[in-house]
Amino acid sequence: MVRKKVYVIAGGMITSLGRGMDRNVAAIRSGFTGVSLHGGFLKDGDGKDIPVMCGLVPEGIVRTLEEEFASGEKKLTRLELLAAGALSDAVSDAGSRGRETCSGKERSTERRALVLSSTKGNIGILKEPDCGIPDLPEDVFPDVTAKKIGRLFGYSPDDVYTVSNACISGVSSMVVAKRFIEYGLYDEVAVVGADELSEFIVSGFASFRSLSPEPCRPYDASRCGLNLGEAAAAVILSSRPESGAIVLSGGSVSDDANHISGPSRTGDGLYFAMRDAMEDAGVSREDISFVSLHGTATVYNDEMESKAVSLAGLSETPVQSLKPYTGHTLGASGVVETLFCIRQMQSGELWGTPGFRESGVPMPLDVSAESKRIGMRHCIKTASGFGGCNAAIVLSLPEYAADLPAKDLVETAVLRRTVLDRGTLSSGSGPEDFHSLIREKFRSSGLNDMKFYKMDDMCKLGYIASHILLEGLQFSPEDMAVVLQNRSASLDSDLKHLHNILSGPGASPAVFVYTLPNVASGEISIRYRIKGENTFFISSSYRKKDLETYAAAVLSSSRAKYCIVGWLEFLGEEYEADFELLGKKDGGSEPGTGKYNH
Repeated sequence: MVRKKVYVIAGGMITSLGRGMDRNVAAIRSGFTGVSLHGGFLKDGDGKDIPVMCGLVPEGIVRTLEEEFASGEKKLTRLELLAAGALSDAVSDAGSRGRETCSGKERSTERRALVLSSTKGNIGILKEPDCGIPDLPEDVFPDVTAKKIGRLFGYSPDDVYTVSNACISGVSSMVVAKRFIEYGLYDEVAVVGADELSEFIVSGFASFRSLSPEPCRPYDASRCGLNLGEAAAAVILSSRPESGAIVLSGGSVSDDANHISGPSRTGDGLYFAMRDAMEDAGVSREDISFVSLHGTATVYNDEMESKAVSLAGLSETPVQSLKPYTGHTLGASGVVETLFCIRQMQSGELWGTPGFRESGVPMPLDVSAESKRIGMRHCIKTASGFGGCNAAIVLSLPEYAADLPAKDLVETAVLRRTVLDRGTLSSGSGPEDFHSLIREKFRSSGLNDMKFYKMDDMCKLGYIASHILLEGLQFSPEDMAVVLQNRSASLDSDLKHLHNILSGPGASPAVFVYTLPNVASGEISIRYRIKGENTFFISSSYRKKDLETYAAAVLSSSRAKYCIVGWLEFLGEEYEADFELLGKKDGGSEPGTGKYNH
């Protein structure tokens, strides 16, 4: 049997350049950028506003969206308006092609899902520095946002998913959706990426000294940092072929296993994602027409990407960064830039990277400030983020998309399981607070990693749970994947960061880096040198069966032989880690042992 092809049949976007694909593309072709100086995010020691170079969605668009969605069952937040507007435009785009996709009308037995991709969701609505956990607004929980958008467009709550994987969230969500379709779980999947700027986010990046006071210049010798941006974008993926539709032909996710806030110094993690995405698509390096990189214009990101491109044998292939046009739009960036890649492939025009003059990276890159026409067949879109995560997808013109053998979803077996909560941590004597309990567990486990004491509480919980789960096992870096889920994302650390910026000493990079749930997966990956897939889902409750099914898709699609699957929640006094080690049922044994133990 031939593997199902996954077609990108429609799209919509809202960025600092405006609303709609055509408007955004026209702006880029005219040399416009949506990035400029804006106030309201940072203040100096005297309380004076510090302008920030960033890309904001025009407020006129937001007001139009408020009118457009005024009749909904619940008032939408600004972020939700942007997400709903982008999806509405994608639905209209599909309708203009003669399909009633995602319109909310009566339809047949087509199985549909929605995946929301967001780095920080509605975090901007938190305004009180010492907001108690019982007082948290429900809209700050990412899965609530996803289900609100789902209801607007007729999705069942059981078919709505949320991915929060730092800055690779958008590309990760494309990989998730692709697998949903390839393995017959759904016929159509809408991916919506959305993030907005707030003092919470801008202050965090500023604490890393990573913001540029001028338009960013990716890969240039004089680059001095990134420009942030906000956006929402949506794509509709389908198993049904559409005339002229681009094929999402390959996808992969990896981890550096190097550092939670700094990319690999060798580029191997991103290279693994690029290599495996090309292998998944059945293409070689000679087939790639261009690479649309993450390209944040920070020193270490750009250096790492040049090394990854070299390792992939693509140093002579044209590359670009699209960040100078819209700013770095976080979890939306992968979806926004995928749509930009599709337009370039369809037109045969490769857009330049504004501001580039002289290479400032260690390995050669074929990057230019000027646009040019090239022959198109396939392109690679990449992303990298905190926690060491990387993702890559391959997009193909339909006439060049390979017919590949179908893959069956492997059967899995639970090799090990561990549960860590108040009951299992407590010894029945001595202090019962989490900090005392987890430190005692760390000491009694014989671990000697001083970085443990710098982690946030959720990472400490996941670190100890993974140690118990994997104790005594041996495996290669690419043999293992990590797929986790929780309800609150990183809200426990979010509240600490919020306190710091609103009534404390100011933003701290040591706190801000933990305001991403996937950093917990990253800490596990660093501890065990895991360089396989690393994906973090958010859900109001543990969807164990769905997570195990997705882990089976990971094991069917990647080099991984085993997958850590589980629930990792920490918010206030409530915490739980419920981890399983899954392996292929016909794999025979645990890694590094001669026995089958489950």
